[in-house]
Amino acid sequence: MAHLGVDAERLTGTRAGVARYLSALLAEWAKVELPFERVTLYSPRAIPPDVLPAQHPYAVRVVPPRGPRRAWAHWTLARAAREVDVLFCPSYVVPLAYRGAAVVTIHDTIHETMPETFPRRTLWTRRPLYRLSARRADLVLTDSESSKRDLESAYGLPGSRVLAVPLGVGDEFRDVAPDERRRVRDHHGLGGSTVVLFVGKLSRRRNLPTLIRAFAELARPDALLVLAGDNHLDLPLDALAAELGIAERVRTLGHVPDADLPALFATASLFVYPSSYEGFGLPVVEAMAAGTAVLTVDNSSLGEVAGGAALLLPEATVESLAEGMARVLGDEPLRRELERRGEERSRAFSWSETARLTIAAVARVAEARS
Repeated sequence: MAHLGVDAERLTGTRAGVARYLSALLAEWAKVELPFERVTLYSPRAIPPDVLPAQHPYAVRVVPPRGPRRAWAHWTLARAAREVDVLFCPSYVVPLAYRGAAVVTIHDTIHETMPETFPRRTLWTRRPLYRLSARRADLVLTDSESSKRDLESAYGLPGSRVLAVPLGVGDEFRDVAPDERRRVRDHHGLGGSTVVLFVGKLSRRRNLPTLIRAFAELARPDALLVLAGDNHLDLPLDALAAELGIAERVRTLGHVPDADLPALFATASLFVYPSSYEGFGLPVVEAMAAGTAVLTVDNSSLGEVAGGAALLLPEATVESLAEGMARVLGDEPLRRELERRGEERSRAFSWSETARLTIAAVARVAEARS
């Protein structure tokens, strides 16, 4: 049996996005017999003990960086991983100096689809790396059929080299206890307000200024707009809310710990995800699993993932978002129906199935290279 290596660098940072994806895979793989004799996780720093299951089969190899932090994967990891039969790269990039078998997950093609949402320097560094990684990898995994089509088009890949493996949702998002909902409401100062929620990195493509402007049009003084996620671009959202006279009705929470997310979703009356592009849109499924009605946009993968269980808008405008929020919040039968359909739809997505399909694909690459 072969030796699998995993680029685990993302597990040492903020636990969002790719880190949550990888930690979910590792948790599921720890429960089953794997088609690999050894699995080694490579990291530039110690992996926090609460990231991995208490009982797991992985060897953790800390390989300290020998130069700039950004060069760790391309050179330090590449040298260390020469011992493996296949390297799994969960975050877009195969190390430049690595020459062995590799499977890379490229979650979306946002750098190609919406380059205007990134600084030029970011595009100059990431776009060539992502393109090269897609073409060098033995297999590219992605999160949806929509993203698979985008990858084939953007990078000129044959369909046989791209596999769509949908993401999952954990059982912790289902049936959240009332006491836990109250704890999270109290902790984040939400009081008894009707919560309209957004969860995710506060990226430009997610149209959060438009959402705030739409919320200002909503004639619901009891409603509170809650934005949970890293404001990595320092978008002036609080200033915009103040300018619109709704500062007291908009709450920006920053990064919310994983432990609080299920109750935060469950306590909301409506989850709004006004993104212009997503490779999957995991918060949509998490909101559905928590029993919360979802309002999102019918573009990229979002319509595919929602599967008719959300209220879909043709585009994210002030008018359409304001109308959609007012409709869901003002029509209880509609909101209850969206909650019911969402819970049912969410059961199509499980981390155990994501993990099973992913490890099977990686094993096929290792076998083909042996």
